[in-house]
Amino acid sequence: MIRKILTRLLHLAVVLLGILFLSFLLIHMAPGNFLSQMAMNPQVSPEIIRRLNVLYGLDKPFYVQFLDWIGALFRGNLGYSFSYHVPVVQLLLSRIPLTLLLTASAVCLSWGVALPFAVYGASRPNGWLDRTLTGFSYLSISIPSFFLALLGVLLAGATGWFPIGGAHNVGGAESGGVAGWLDLLRHLTLPALTLALGSFGVLYRLMRSSVMEAESKPFFAAARARGLSPSILRYRYLFRNAVNPLITLFGMELGGLLSGAAFVEMVYGWPGMGRLMLHAVLTEDLYLVMGGILAGSAMLLLGNMLADGALYLLDPRIREEGSK
Repeated sequence: MIRKILTRLLHLAVVLLGILFLSFLLIHMAPGNFLSQMAMNPQVSPEIIRRLNVLYGLDKPFYVQFLDWIGALFRGNLGYSFSYHVPVVQLLLSRIPLTLLLTASAVCLSWGVALPFAVYGASRPNGWLDRTLTGFSYLSISIPSFFLALLGVLLAGATGWFPIGGAHNVGGAESGGVAGWLDLLRHLTLPALTLALGSFGVLYRLMRSSVMEAESKPFFAAARARGLSPSILRYRYLFRNAVNPLITLFGMELGGLLSGAAFVEMVYGWPGMGRLMLHAVLTEDLYLVMGGILAGSAMLLLGNMLADGALYLLDPRIREEGSK
C-alpha cells in the first residue's frame, strides 16, 4: 500500500514538472517580457534595462533560467514579482486561501445539494420534485457561467443585499469575531452560488442516472426484499453505490471550478488568484505567472489524488484489488 502511494506521488511530481516545463517554454516563446515593456518608457535608459536583465537572470538561456527557478523552488523561493516588487510566495499566500475558500464553498453547495436531491428524485421518477429539479438542471447547464455572474452583479446592484468587490468591507477584516465572519459570508455568497449553479445541473443528471442504474441491480432488489426502511435503502445502498462514478469525476470537476473561479473572481472583484494571474499575464510577470501555474496545477493534482482516496475508502472492491 505504501509503495503504491509513493509511486502515485512520484507520478504526480513528474506530471507537475512537465506542466511547469511546458509553461515556462511557452512563456519564453512569447515575444517580449516585462522588461521589454519597461524599455518602451523613454525615461528608462538601456543601461538600466541591461542591469535588470542580469539581476533577474533574464539574459541567460531558457534552460538555464528554468533550472535556476526549479532549484530556487526546492529552497522555497518562487522568485520575485517584477510588477508588485515583492516575493511571489508572499503574493500567493495572500491569495490562495481566498481562492480555496471560494472553490470549497462552491463544491460543498453543488455536491451537498445535487447528490441528496438526485437520490430522492430518482427514487420517485417523474414526480413533481424530480421534474422541477431536472428542468432546473437543464437551465443550469445551458446558461453560461459568465452570464450567471453578470446576473449576480445585477442582483447585487438592484437589491443591495450582497456587496461586490473584495472579501470584506472597509474595516471589516479588522473587526474580527462574528461580525467579521458575517461580513466575509456576505461577500462570498454570490461568487460561491454562481460557481455552484454552474456545476449543479451536471452533477444532478449524472447522479440521477447512476441511482436509477443502481436500482436495477440484483443487490438492491435483495435489500428491498429484506424489508429495509426507505431511508436505509436510499442512502446506504443507493447512494454509496451510485456515487462512485461521480467521485471519479471529482478531479475534473475541481479543475473546472478552479478555472471558473478565475473568471468569477474578476467579475465580482473577489481578491483571489484569478485577478492576480490576469494582471501577471498582461504584464508578462514571468515568476508570478509560474508561481500561479504551480499553485493551480498542484491543487488540481491533489484534488485528483483526494478523489482516488475517497473512492478507495468507499468502494471495498478497489481495496480488495489493492491488497492483491
